[in-house]
Amino acid sequence: MFMIFGRIKDMIIATLALALPIIYIIGRVKGKAAERNKVLRDDLKTKEKTNDFYKAMAEHEDDPSTSDRDSFIKRLRRDGL
Repeated sequence: MFMIFGRIKDMIIATLALALPIIYIIGRVKGKAAERNKVLRDDLKTKEKTNDFYKAMAEHEDDPSTSDRDSFIKRLRRDGL
């Protein structure tokens, strides 16, 4: 009777020992994909901010208040880059 449970226990241990590297590799692949998506989202967010900045600068391009230095500096301090 103990021989049957011992063999079942050994089979479970062997199965887990064989499955552990496979689980590890699957986790690494999914982690790499998640990190890549995170980097791509960050790049997209940066490009959107850059695009918004250039749109804001284009709106103020013909602004006569940017002709002198003091008004330009005040606007930059108020609105930022």
